[in-house]
Amino acid sequence: MPLITIDPDKCNHDGLCAQACPVYLIRMEKGALPEAIDRAKELCIRCGHCVAVCPTGALSNSLMPTEDFLPVPENRPGADEVEALLLSRRSVRGFRKEPIPREQLERLIEVARRAPTASNSQNVSWVMIQDPAKLERVKELTAGWMTTVDRLKRYAEGLERGRDMVLRGGTALAMAYAPEAYLWGVADSAIALTYMELMASGMGLGACWGGLVTSACGQVPELAELMGIPEEYKACGALMLGLPKQKHLLIPPRNPARVKWL
Repeated sequence: MPLITIDPDKCNHDGLCAQACPVYLIRMEKGALPEAIDRAKELCIRCGHCVAVCPTGALSNSLMPTEDFLPVPENRPGADEVEALLLSRRSVRGFRKEPIPREQLERLIEVARRAPTASNSQNVSWVMIQDPAKLERVKELTAGWMTTVDRLKRYAEGLERGRDMVLRGGTALAMAYAPEAYLWGVADSAIALTYMELMASGMGLGACWGGLVTSACGQVPELAELMGIPEEYKACGALMLGLPKQKHLLIPPRNPARVKWL
């Protein structure tokens, strides 16, 4: 079966499918139907854009069933609403004890898995920890590693005084990981975690980046094993999640943008 199939009765010859393909696998001669180049099926990155941009539904991709595509929501927020979400987002470091319902965590992962990745490689995998005993062990192992790093000893001392400097009381921990050999693992994971963080904010949940856990995971084999991260994979980023204790009423100031206009 060829990569793309065109319904000639629906195609309006606008060439949008060829223009949208990021790896130039579709060609279209004037007056002819679009067609795939040689080895297109092998080279396709499965982004789905050729199907998604066709206004008449004339094109189908044999690697991506049309029924798996979702319609673009009609209630997409405008620029003002998006800006309000972005500017009001805060890192939350105080959480209530009630756990986040499982279906809400699943919704976060569903959004995060659709974040862009390099060449649509989709190499990011996830661990979501809710078990209180496992979270406590994550905290203990991370704290033990912190005592070996001079600049982090102060945080480790805070733990001894009852301050959770690792998970901040979060009731869930999302860890993104990717193959060690994959060049863009950290970047892709950061984008996906940002999607998750922003979605969490929109859902009224709190989130905070777990840099200490991520760093410790790369240094403490027992922690990586606890996380279920396979060999030849690496921890690329984490978010503590929970129901926030506080509500931020103001947007704090930040440094002016440093920009070179060329």
